[in-house]
Amino acid sequence: MDGCQFRMRRESTRVYTCVQCAGAIDLAMITPQFVCRFGALLALVATTMAAQTNITDWNNVTVLTTGTQIQITAGSRTIRGKVDRITDDVLVVISRKGQETLNRQQVSVVLVKKLSHRKRNALVGLAAGTGVGLGIGIAARSKPGQLQIISNGAVIGFFAVAGALVGTIVGVVIPTGGWREIYKK
Repeated sequence: MDGCQFRMRRESTRVYTCVQCAGAIDLAMITPQFVCRFGALLALVATTMAAQTNITDWNNVTVLTTGTQIQITAGSRTIRGKVDRITDDVLVVISRKGQETLNRQQVSVVLVKKLSHRKRNALVGLAAGTGVGLGIGIAARSKPGQLQIISNGAVIGFFAVAGALVGTIVGVVIPTGGWREIYKK
């Protein structure tokens, strides 16, 4: 296979085959689409790896602003509250018990409260439910020659409204928010 000469076998798909090996090496994978998809995959992997943070770094905690809702595990205690101030050695939290000061060595886990997206989820559910309801209503309407008890417009409208209600309820019920871990000893 040394000194193989590659020539185009088919013009439409640009598949190259070794002339000397009589097709033993089929390089069908090396097409422009493959190169583009492979490049996109590499970019996605690189972006994902760059976005990951080191959760053992105390600097993730020191950048929190005053008033941020956090949950701290210190030994066997779990403390929920808002950040008062943070230094390189101390974390001061305002909890139900009042102001609590924790040394960096005491803190084993810090979680930050994520934002709730209930309104967004309700709107997405409304749109999706309305679309599904319209589709069901259009499919359920009477066909020409069938007995029509309820008008086609009423059937479509009923299913669209029912779908919108169900979609909105599902969107509101979907759990959002929660806690994100930013530091772990």
